[in-house]
Amino acid sequence: MNDIAGIPYLEAQFDKDGLLLTSVDLPAGATDVVVMSHGWNNNAERARGLYRDFFTNFAAAGRPGDLGGRSLAIVGVIWPSKEFDEMVAVSAAPGGSAGFGGDDSAGRKALERKLDAMKDFFTEPEQQAVLDAARALVPDLESKGSARREFVNRIRSLLDPSAASRDDASSTFFKDDGDALMQNLKVDADDLDEALSGSGGSGGSAALPLGVATAVRVQQGAAGLTETITGFKAAAMNILNYTTYYEMKARAGTVGKDGVAKLIDAFPAHVQRIHLVGHSFGGRLVASTAASSATDRIASMALLQAAFSHNGFSKTMNGFFRTVADQGRIHGPILVTHTKNDSAVGVLYPLASRINGDKTAAFGDENDVFGGIGRNGTQKMPGGEAVFGKLLAAGGAYTFEPARFFNLEASDFVKNHSDITGKEVTHAVRSAIAG
Repeated sequence: MNDIAGIPYLEAQFDKDGLLLTSVDLPAGATDVVVMSHGWNNNAERARGLYRDFFTNFAAAGRPGDLGGRSLAIVGVIWPSKEFDEMVAVSAAPGGSAGFGGDDSAGRKALERKLDAMKDFFTEPEQQAVLDAARALVPDLESKGSARREFVNRIRSLLDPSAASRDDASSTFFKDDGDALMQNLKVDADDLDEALSGSGGSGGSAALPLGVATAVRVQQGAAGLTETITGFKAAAMNILNYTTYYEMKARAGTVGKDGVAKLIDAFPAHVQRIHLVGHSFGGRLVASTAASSATDRIASMALLQAAFSHNGFSKTMNGFFRTVADQGRIHGPILVTHTKNDSAVGVLYPLASRINGDKTAAFGDENDVFGGIGRNGTQKMPGGEAVFGKLLAAGGAYTFEPARFFNLEASDFVKNHSDITGKEVTHAVRSAIAG
């Protein structure tokens, strides 16, 4: 057993199917256990760094007696995720339209590199064979609808459709004709200038329509251009990014339901309170844990820049995690940090809009069908269930109440998707745990 800032720290490592790979032996005196899950990471060391930074500031945020003599332990969840490529493809014609230059071979090579890189995530031999077969189709994507259709069908075969839902258009992604999906991910070259002109000033993600040609990596408050991708190869790039997103979404749900939920259900009786904290797709993981577990000891939950639908808890929208509210799974407060600075969460939802056939939708704000909880907080909640406020400076006084959602607009302190270990965020989480 190790510790972080004097708090006992243990790891719970899971495979992609939620099988626990390590033993988790909690210290005998622990009354409160904080279970935290990372989101998209390429390796376990980055997750450990996240936990170290977060709980170092969490410990520093403490005030004498704020935990009333409780004894804390930390369980850091390690699960096989992948860093999400915050990239959308926007319009430029072959040969340099919109002033970007480049040629078709650059786009082909970029797409082939992407397919090769996906082998680090889809590691089974049959999955790698599928990626090789899709790679062989790249030269024909521009000219043959049959190649586009086969490309999409092969890529979709990597995925389990059981996690498909309306809230991110994944149900459409699985049922629509492959060539039609590729068409939906194309836009006219004229949209490029509008997309880039809307990318600065607001501190948030650009309003980027998705389509052909130039790959634009969304950064914080600006758009940085990378390689030129022409025609349907840019639409194919969006298909691959969406595929990675969907697989992580499915894994997070599975690890939460079949792994972490069973782990916390088996915590010893001396653990009186369990506190769930999730970042990015880890937010989906801990929400799935809360919805699936049988224990009545979950005392709080913090969703830090979570990557799932802002309607995930909505009653009227039949949110995927609505049972968390209906069944009173969390006895204390549920914190939701959100900000327009979080371009990574925002990128997912223009993809969903385009897949669903809405070629005018760009970025899912709070009024859109598609929008992320890490951008907008919980939406369409019954009266009194959700409170909108702001993330306070460290030391600020919160008036959290049991079993309510507290949407904390965090733009003053959270500058990007991964900026969740600062003293302001950890103070809010500690305040919720202290009750």
